[in-house]
Amino acid sequence: MKSLFLFLYKFRAFITLILLESLCAFLIIQNSHYHRALYFNSSNTVIGSILSVSNNVTQYFRLEDINESLASENARLKNNFREFSELPDSIQYDSTRKFNYLRARIIDNSVDLRNNIITIDVGAKDGIKKDMAVIGGGGIIGKTRYISENFTLVTSLLHTSSMVSALVKDKVNICTVQWDGTDPYMVDLLYVPRHYSLVVGDTVLTSGYSGIFPENLTIGYISSIDLSDDEPFFNIKVKLANDFYRVAYVEVAESVSLPEIDSLQNLVQ
Repeated sequence: MKSLFLFLYKFRAFITLILLESLCAFLIIQNSHYHRALYFNSSNTVIGSILSVSNNVTQYFRLEDINESLASENARLKNNFREFSELPDSIQYDSTRKFNYLRARIIDNSVDLRNNIITIDVGAKDGIKKDMAVIGGGGIIGKTRYISENFTLVTSLLHTSSMVSALVKDKVNICTVQWDGTDPYMVDLLYVPRHYSLVVGDTVLTSGYSGIFPENLTIGYISSIDLSDDEPFFNIKVKLANDFYRVAYVEVAESVSLPEIDSLQNLVQ
């Protein structure tokens, strides 16, 4: 212990300099948009590369789970294609044609925090922009938030600030899904008036009203319904269709029509 104190005393000037330099760098990054963006792009590239290597090792030991997940996704797509192909030609319509899709791999994924972030291995060089939908496993994962050249941070659906426009299949046309920060398998279904007739097992889908997420993607299934005598809305829990612990591959969906819609709406603001 005496040696440690002697070392600290001997190099006290240098240690003080390092601490002050670190404090200055922190204050600059915290208060300057330019330096914050510069720091993010640089650090995200380095951290992303490290996470990519780490994730390669992890996924090697998870190949069985990943293959099972991909097989389930293929089966779902085949079933959807068969149902779509059986529709009369006069009413065939595929809303996904309004979106361009880019495949990506998750290299880091937090699940147990209140505000979870996912890192994927595509970035600005791949055409990724802020507020693009990220989907996988037939359901929604989140939306893009911070983008560097090669990597993107995604605000997970398991983030307390994430709100997604939703509907209950064949029953409710507009409502909202939001996570309360507790159970990573459950989300809340908000703003459903008490006059609707709902049952456990009803399917909750994306509404498509936000223009970010394609419509009719499965979010989950109603698992519980409560209604207080003096409340105007139901208290509903939805079991997520996606298991965020197991998701490995996703798609980033770019709305083809959203820029045009946004430019029109900006005219009246």
